[in-house]
Amino acid sequence: MMVSAMSAEFGKDDLPYPYNEVQPVLPFNNHGWYNNRSYIEKLVEEVNPTIVVEVGSWIGLSTRHIASILKQPNAKLYAVDHWLGSAEHQIGQFAYMPFLDKLYEQFLSNIIRANLTHIVVPMRMSSLDAVKIFPATPDLIYIDAGHDYESVYKDLLAWYPLVRGHGVLCGDDWWWDSVRKAVEDFARDNSLKIFAENNFWRLIE
Repeated sequence: MMVSAMSAEFGKDDLPYPYNEVQPVLPFNNHGWYNNRSYIEKLVEEVNPTIVVEVGSWIGLSTRHIASILKQPNAKLYAVDHWLGSAEHQIGQFAYMPFLDKLYEQFLSNIIRANLTHIVVPMRMSSLDAVKIFPATPDLIYIDAGHDYESVYKDLLAWYPLVRGHGVLCGDDWWWDSVRKAVEDFARDNSLKIFAENNFWRLIE
């Protein structure tokens, strides 16, 4: 039986869905915005999570880092994204990005090339659709999706109940006024405290 070069290089026939449908596997692309490595590493040490949810994954810069430092043998990172880009990616300085129409394929390709397909489970849908069918109880949730106030508040409202009382919900983009206000309002409405430093934030019960 003929085996393609791509199959031989990546063991494509053995890859889990949806990685086994990527054709061709795109060249690695390290694009992204992620300055929270040290904070996430401390959280992983603290929580030692088995189930992680990342809401908003872009093409996997933060996804790959988080997945690579998980220590539980059966750990999974569920990457929730529609891979259409946020509103700010459709206009202005971001609209030129040549891979906007291939975000999902680039994400999958990057995870394949990082050899993390056994950990990262893509959920290609909106955040609010994903939370309705989420199949597990997360220990850690990282929010980095839409940056407008309404999107952030709705993500917090939808996902926080899944970690209330046992896990951690945190996120990126504290420097965005709309993100900061949504997090502050949600914390106030739910009698929570906030740890915020640089661009990172975390809700504290």
